[in-house]
Amino acid sequence: MLEQSIRLWNPWWAEKTMPQNLTGIKRKVTDSIIQTLDTPHIKDIIGVRRSGKTTILYQIAAHLIDSNTPPDDIVLLNFDDPIINAASFDEILTGLCKINLNLSCLFLDEIQQKDGWERWVRTLYDTNRFDRIFISGSSASLLSRDIGRVLSGRHITFEVMPFSFFEYLKKREWNNFDTDYLIYNREKLLYYQKAYIEEGGFPETIGMDEFNRKKILTSLYNDIIARDISSRFGVSYEIAGKICQLMVTNCAGEYSFNSIAKAAHIAVETAQKYIDYLNESLLIMDLSLYSHKLKTQFKQNKKTYTIDTGLRNAVSFRFAPDMGKLAENMVFLELKRSGDDVYYWKSKGGFEVDFVVKRGHQIHTLLQVSWDVRNEKTRLLEERSLCHACKEFGITSAMILSEINEEIVRRDGITITYYPLWKWLLMI
Repeated sequence: MLEQSIRLWNPWWAEKTMPQNLTGIKRKVTDSIIQTLDTPHIKDIIGVRRSGKTTILYQIAAHLIDSNTPPDDIVLLNFDDPIINAASFDEILTGLCKINLNLSCLFLDEIQQKDGWERWVRTLYDTNRFDRIFISGSSASLLSRDIGRVLSGRHITFEVMPFSFFEYLKKREWNNFDTDYLIYNREKLLYYQKAYIEEGGFPETIGMDEFNRKKILTSLYNDIIARDISSRFGVSYEIAGKICQLMVTNCAGEYSFNSIAKAAHIAVETAQKYIDYLNESLLIMDLSLYSHKLKTQFKQNKKTYTIDTGLRNAVSFRFAPDMGKLAENMVFLELKRSGDDVYYWKSKGGFEVDFVVKRGHQIHTLLQVSWDVRNEKTRLLEERSLCHACKEFGITSAMILSEINEEIVRRDGITITYYPLWKWLLMI
């Protein structure tokens, strides 16, 4: 029975090639992982459920097959499969040996479902049982201190998020990314930009009608609350769901543990605990205030963002469109994909900047997100905030991302560039 389950997850054994229906849209993170294949380290791939981690594992396996690794030597074990999950580690290895003694590449999908996996994987690595080991999971606990200690110096981590705008366009069968072609088709891109903000980037729901998309994303949301929070940590499903709705509804907004506790009618310590769980499940992510003093960063309110705007739209309390918040959330996600250090900033005088991007020890970019800048008061407020921040950090330029505006202005010796969001997302 175990052998049959394993074979079901490895169709390339029978077909001698990777089935095309498994590999999907090529992801940028896949290329990053492939670049590290010559290193001996375990490759761990984390991301929220249904963000495409399994497909990325298939893409890597396909690359290995195309690079002359025998298909029979590659094995994937999915620990969401109840039969595989119920087997002991010894039973799994015995089952694999019965199938093929020469297995060289091991893929372990949703590995966090199996208790004690860290030491098992370390043993496989230390004894050179496989040439390459890849693991994926839907919990940030893959990066916890305990796991870091067990696999210290033995692993490289990659984060998978729902589709970027570029990947979304590829999924919608847009294949020409030449700059002139993109600019010529600006109106179509504005349509897809709005659709992307509304739909989000979960691969299976892209292009769906609103009714079915909402059904699937709501089901995914409930599944994450139930399995990755309530069941995993042994806490209340109702409280987790209530706090998560508060957080995702307030995306791109500041919060404190006190404010969440008051809104949810729970203790402050309980609010802090559940917000930590939500961060571990990768449903939400925090953004800290930029300060030269670490103590100030830790004490100040954080801003919260959700992993996907489509998921947020499906489950939040919304009474009117809030494109500004959603656009800011999208920019945050793209900055996270870049790997830069990102913060927000505010002055004692009340001026705020959405994103301070730091590279190394230097402030690289200041970004403000303002969806509609037709109002002169809005423009003035955004520009004044950026000018104050530029002088604070000793830089001379900043950028405002909006739906369509594209111009350069000078204010108080600072160059401020208005730039369309879609161009920035596609790195034009």
